[in-house]
Amino acid sequence: MHSKSRGFSLIELLIAIGVVGLLIALAIPALAQARLMARQTKGMANVRSVGMTFAQYAGQYRTYPFIEPGAPVHGAHGDMPVPEGMIGTQWLRPNTMMITSDPFEMEWMWAGPVARFVNPEENYPVWVSPGLPQTLPEGDDLEAREQISLRLSNAFIAKPELFGEHPKDDLKMIAPVKPEDVLTPSSKVMLFDAHVAYYSKRPKIVDSHYDAPAPMVFADGHGDAKNPVQAKDGVANVMRGGSNIKLHSTKDGVRGQDY
Repeated sequence: MHSKSRGFSLIELLIAIGVVGLLIALAIPALAQARLMARQTKGMANVRSVGMTFAQYAGQYRTYPFIEPGAPVHGAHGDMPVPEGMIGTQWLRPNTMMITSDPFEMEWMWAGPVARFVNPEENYPVWVSPGLPQTLPEGDDLEAREQISLRLSNAFIAKPELFGEHPKDDLKMIAPVKPEDVLTPSSKVMLFDAHVAYYSKRPKIVDSHYDAPAPMVFADGHGDAKNPVQAKDGVANVMRGGSNIKLHSTKDGVRGQDY
């Protein structure tokens, strides 16, 4: 007795292809969302990790990472003088340094003093936003300030009076911050991911921030993903031409609150 095999008809084949295509179309957004969530989770882990490093640094040096204006750079071959009023630090690779006249560049130059505390090559993947290259850039491949994604709030490198009612444009306002100086640590953002490079489509920029949730760590060490644009309004920073950037120009500085 012979059995007669039956193949697929053209209509059945087209239906099967259509079902598979529909399943793929439904799966792609879900996979994209899962990838976004995974990268955002890694970004959250990054800021928390750096927040812990800052806490350890403060435990040893009694202040958060800070670069004293005019202080010499301690390099591998001795001290390098820095002009008065400028700040300088040894950078991420041996025999490299950064010097600038703007002390608020400490918002990313914090990696210099921290690099003396931890291994920069091992920790660099934590200092950049997921989605960006995870290895130290070579030479001038990338502008220095773009090499670090996590930004330190300007409030952590200046006296609270600079962000008060009668601020002074005075270099003496630039000063280290101790953990006990922060009055409401659960409400003051210390570090945040300024690049949020894990979004497949970069959000629009509003008031100098990407208008989207960004991983951030508060002074008490807890992390969250909040939209910087939705933070409380800051005050004008007279030492930066009156710029007013949320999270950076927090009213009353480290004594104030961002959310």
